[in-house]
Amino acid sequence: MTNRIKTVRSPRLILICCKNAERLIQIVSDILNYCKYNTCIEDFSKNTDFILTSKSSLPQLPQGVVKHTVVFDEYSGIKRADVEGYKNGVTSYENADRLFGGDEGIVTTYSRDNYSADVTCRNISKNGDGTTSFDIINDGILLRVQIDDSKYMVDEVLRCMAVFAATGVPLAAAVEYFKD
Repeated sequence: MTNRIKTVRSPRLILICCKNAERLIQIVSDILNYCKYNTCIEDFSKNTDFILTSKSSLPQLPQGVVKHTVVFDEYSGIKRADVEGYKNGVTSYENADRLFGGDEGIVTTYSRDNYSADVTCRNISKNGDGTTSFDIINDGILLRVQIDDSKYMVDEVLRCMAVFAATGVPLAAAVEYFKD
């Protein structure tokens, strides 16, 4: 990609508290960097578009950092106090009521089984060449994804796409990452 995608003036904090959080943080960071966003992992001193962390008890955030998105699931041990001040949540469709009390305006849900979720995947097919193909659907937009099975799993890509939907990163740009 050669064109710069829109960046923000204030760094947005993404807190990822879920099973395999460190791996998800790295994948999200790699995709954001591919999409020409400036990202950093657990470094609150850099001037950047997104800061990613898995630490729910954070040090004092520098001025201007926006608590933007928290990603959680049933394994995270995260509490309601940990998500205070965050604008958005990302979780599985089945887990949506747990922390945000069903406030559908701030929670982006994902599911491979329940098509009522905000971000879903369908038509999963294993290809004979070590890849898996599937469709990501968000807001009526269908995107075809093909991943290398030795590098990614469908569920982690689905969760990443929900993070991008919550943060406003264009999913079409994020899907391009997997074509390289």
